[in-house]
Amino acid sequence: MNRMYNDDFKKEPLTEENESIDYILPVSKNKKKHKRSHAKPVPSTDIENTQGDKIEYVFAQPRNKKKQKQKKAVKILVIILCILATLLVTCVGAVLVFNHTGKIAMHDYSEMTISPPVEEIDDVEAVEDSGKTIKYKGETYAFNENVATVSLMGIDIKDFTRTDKYVGEGGQADAIYIAVIDTTQNKVSILGVSRDTIVDVNVYNKEGGFVNTEPMQICLSYAYGDGAHTSCENTIVSLERLLYGLTLNTYFSFDTRALEEITDAIGGVEITSITEFYSKNYGRTVYPGETITLNGVDANTYIRDRDLSQLDSNNDRMARQKQFISAFIATIWDSVKSKPSNIVSLYNIVAEYSTTNLTTSKMTYLTNSAISMLNSASEIEFVNIEGEIVKGEYAELHVDQDALMQTMLDLFYIKVS
Repeated sequence: MNRMYNDDFKKEPLTEENESIDYILPVSKNKKKHKRSHAKPVPSTDIENTQGDKIEYVFAQPRNKKKQKQKKAVKILVIILCILATLLVTCVGAVLVFNHTGKIAMHDYSEMTISPPVEEIDDVEAVEDSGKTIKYKGETYAFNENVATVSLMGIDIKDFTRTDKYVGEGGQADAIYIAVIDTTQNKVSILGVSRDTIVDVNVYNKEGGFVNTEPMQICLSYAYGDGAHTSCENTIVSLERLLYGLTLNTYFSFDTRALEEITDAIGGVEITSITEFYSKNYGRTVYPGETITLNGVDANTYIRDRDLSQLDSNNDRMARQKQFISAFIATIWDSVKSKPSNIVSLYNIVAEYSTTNLTTSKMTYLTNSAISMLNSASEIEFVNIEGEIVKGEYAELHVDQDALMQTMLDLFYIKVS
């Protein structure tokens, strides 16, 4: 770029010009500058010029170009190291901040009140401190605030566009599981909730206006929303009611395409079939006892199909879902252990087909927690909410409150006496 100079500015000499000057002289009192070249510098530093002014010579040291280049290289290296150090400190600081913020968000139980139906549970003796202390069968239990949860919902639609849904078109939550992560015990449990579980559900009209609350299958709670966040939130409301008011602050819902994409991305999942089904991949019927590798389409069939003529068909389907989840974890575990960032890669695959309130800070915290649990895969425990299945308009699972109370204490409380 050309630079313009006026009378008040003088163009500085080029680097080549500077390096050819042995010394710069002199600066006289009348401010005139002169440039002289001498083989040897004049030794005297106190000489009068023809005008009688004293001249102060400023001698420049001879330049060693090799040393100059070395010094320049050292300076550049120092600058680069400083930049890298700054970036490192900034990144580490950001990770620590995200981790801390995520931890607070995942363990926020400040507004929680747990109220088990004591009239239906004979052995509950006392509920204190907003349900954070419960006396049951002669023992005292304290709520474990080191537990974090992620509510997982599999939605029974393949068109998961989230911009034009209104109430009734968002699909149903056909698979509902809650990952319960005890960060102090490095333990993960997965609580399965049958889609047929009867619970109070908030009902809304097509315009999104609240109508009333009605007992119905929990899977329908997802339908009373936009097929995205309001659907997830409505399902969370019903889940919290089912679990006596337990705070569930993180959700992740995904459609059938997410299941297919992630299964294909890891090269399929090997299982020994516990049911008879038709495999599109193999082009034939697969029978119980056969060991095969499920691709995405077959995985979708395997964990979703059920015999509607059987009242407890969803329990059979949940058994296959549990089997698939276990096999999926076993398939990716070595990869995740060697490279924990693969968790994020898998998340990115399904992100397009999912809805979640997982923030960057929550993801950072969960990823760091997963790293510390990488040797505990065998300790993952599956638990179902138990109850009696009866025939209504559709199958209905009515919860066994005594069994649920024990499950709640096992997963979310610590025995203190």
